[in-house]
Amino acid sequence: MSYPAAGPPGTTTLVHLSDLHFGRVDPVVVEALVAEVRAAAPDLVVVSGDLTMSARSAEFRAARAFLDALDRPILCVPGNHDLTPYLLHERFFDPYGRWRRWIDETVEPIWFDDAVAVVGLNSARRASLHWDWSRGRLRRRQLDRARRHFAALGEQRVRIVVAHHPFLPPEDAPETRLVGRAEAALALFSGLGVRLVLAGHLHRAYNSPVVSVSPAAPAPLYVVQASTATSTRVRGEPNAFNIIRIASGGIEVRRSLWTGRSWVVGEDAASRLVL
Repeated sequence: MSYPAAGPPGTTTLVHLSDLHFGRVDPVVVEALVAEVRAAAPDLVVVSGDLTMSARSAEFRAARAFLDALDRPILCVPGNHDLTPYLLHERFFDPYGRWRRWIDETVEPIWFDDAVAVVGLNSARRASLHWDWSRGRLRRRQLDRARRHFAALGEQRVRIVVAHHPFLPPEDAPETRLVGRAEAALALFSGLGVRLVLAGHLHRAYNSPVVSVSPAAPAPLYVVQASTATSTRVRGEPNAFNIIRIASGGIEVRRSLWTGRSWVVGEDAASRLVL
């Protein structure tokens, strides 16, 4: 699904949220986040998966109410928590029925304005050969579809991909399990001139340059991970989200962190990326 942008021509602001986990959220953080996002007035809010904790209808309703309260265009992709872990018949035969009812009719949306093109990819899987069904994977046809989307949207726009599972590990955890076909996907994205890949899943925030692709790639590619925005399931760092501003002069990614009382934009080098 595509939406018109609300920002001034030539500039675009995105808010990148991830791992909301309605069903296990801090309501104080949720309320403050709604106010913060509305004040930022982004052209698009990107949510990189796990809107719910267990894919229950009540959780999807709460997530829908949150998204509506933001009062901005929204692009969401599912995460592994957005497929029911309890109702196996539903998981196998209608895994995205509740998603389509409450969130979006598609699991791989696109959005664009005059300056930016965002393509969503669904890395969640209803099952795998492993017992751990939380693992993510991309299929070749999904990558082909992303290629076609970007070709149709033209070369003049800054290109961004959104998925749930990580494409690169954090520096201190190099053995982190990545989305299946991560290497092939990053090579494709780099060749297409994609500038940012937005993801979540780990509840950790970090920015990583993609250095394993050809130096002849048309533009530098970064993977931008977001922490959990609203869940109490933090993993050694506070709730956080990313603010991305794109203009003719370049791209800036800033991380906003929850202090326990308010949202504060980080000033350290780890909280800021300029391209």
